[in-house]
Amino acid sequence: GVPPRQPYEAAIMATVQSVSRAEPSMLGSRTVGTSLRRAKSVGSSKSSRRLVWRCTASPEKKLKVIVAGGGIAGLSTALACQKQGLDVVCFEKKTEYKAWGGPIQLAGNALAALEIIDPELAAQVIDNGVVTGDRVNGLLDGETGDWFVRFDTRKPSLNNALPLTIVIGRYLLVDMLRERLNEECLVPGAEVVGYENKADGGVIARLADGSTIEGDVLVGADGIRSKVREQMKGEGDEPCFSGYTCYTSVAQYTPPDVDTVGYQVFLGPDQYFVSSDIGNGQQWYAFRAQEPGMVDDVADRKPRLEELFKDWCPEVRNRIASTEASTIERRDIYDRAPTLLWQDSNAILVGDAAHAMQPNMGQGGCQAIEDAQVLAEELIKCQTADRQKNVALTIFQLRRVGRAAAVTGFARTAALANSTYRRVLGQAPYAFWSKVPGAVPFWSAVEKLQLPHPGRIAGQFFMLLSIDVILQIITAGGARRPSVEKLLKMQDMRDVPDEEFEMKGVPGFAK
Repeated sequence: GVPPRQPYEAAIMATVQSVSRAEPSMLGSRTVGTSLRRAKSVGSSKSSRRLVWRCTASPEKKLKVIVAGGGIAGLSTALACQKQGLDVVCFEKKTEYKAWGGPIQLAGNALAALEIIDPELAAQVIDNGVVTGDRVNGLLDGETGDWFVRFDTRKPSLNNALPLTIVIGRYLLVDMLRERLNEECLVPGAEVVGYENKADGGVIARLADGSTIEGDVLVGADGIRSKVREQMKGEGDEPCFSGYTCYTSVAQYTPPDVDTVGYQVFLGPDQYFVSSDIGNGQQWYAFRAQEPGMVDDVADRKPRLEELFKDWCPEVRNRIASTEASTIERRDIYDRAPTLLWQDSNAILVGDAAHAMQPNMGQGGCQAIEDAQVLAEELIKCQTADRQKNVALTIFQLRRVGRAAAVTGFARTAALANSTYRRVLGQAPYAFWSKVPGAVPFWSAVEKLQLPHPGRIAGQFFMLLSIDVILQIITAGGARRPSVEKLLKMQDMRDVPDEEFEMKGVPGFAK
């Protein structure tokens, strides 16, 4: 892996003496220039310490970008701006980075955007990722294990000379992004909690410790519960609970079909189970429809999952059985309804702060990287062309809101379709039938007839007609350069026969 970065504070304090030699008029400044320094204010007691932001003189005028949040969205944005020659500083509220979360999926659209941002980093990511887009992926019946719809995710990549979808460790990706940033760019242990647009242009960001920093643009990349968005949108703009809680871990399990199958989504009433090859096991996610706020112990999660999925196919049960109980995490799933407004004058939102989406399409991080690439591309035009900052942000917003809203919609639709799936008529009657006298016994009798559910028939027919179009929109809808084809050529692609990707039978009844 990439070695951890040394804490920023130690490096900054080593520069305090050089900052103190700046002209007196500059020492009172809290604006950020090309070289940012963090120093202690005058004071004798530790309890009175506070942080003041000071700058050294910049040899030439550069656009100053403040990024709130140091996750994938924030780090990608900071790197994209840095590579364009902009003056950027990124604030992350955590004091240190620790490994968290499982692997993240990066489809061709994200890899193409990353190649525009930093070709060397994109090559490094490809080299460290596990290719899943060269194998059969798709939806299956959770109880029988039969294929419902097979996806050929090779098509949009190969047809557009884009890299195949990969999975890579989330923390490894974050570390790679951090390592590409200039040392003074990333500031851990500092949270942006508010901002003020200046009447004469620019923006002042307010930090949690009371200090402020001035720049030309503020980028809110601080997640689904963004402080920047909270101020921008005001009251009533809360994340939406999806209706699902998610259990996740990595199973030390190698399926017999691992060379031909990349990821699978097993469907069932009120729950679904997602599993993906990650090279050294299977990363899985179990989604269950329930109310938010459940309180449980880690030790209780595996037994609960074993009970929930006891009647499902061996492919699901084996993954749960092969998982260390202490490693199972759980969280409620939230997203945000699409919005067309990400901008407030010289403040702009990206990533989950702008378009938090459910994980069903594997596009949360991908769309954040697309945001970073497009934003930096528009901001540099403020230096190379006669364009106002807020105009550049408006153009960025226009380029991104529609695409992000579409992907958010796909993710929501996928969650609904996954958990409302019924294999046979009468199986797990929808909740409203319980209010109809005699309905539940009636549907129980119907279920014994094992009649194919009309919704399943129609759903498969629609998916077989539309899946190639959906994958094309998602994978090939972003920006790319001809040079991105080099990444595709770097990947070792399995030679999976075309017939493995084909559904057999009449649409609606195919397997």
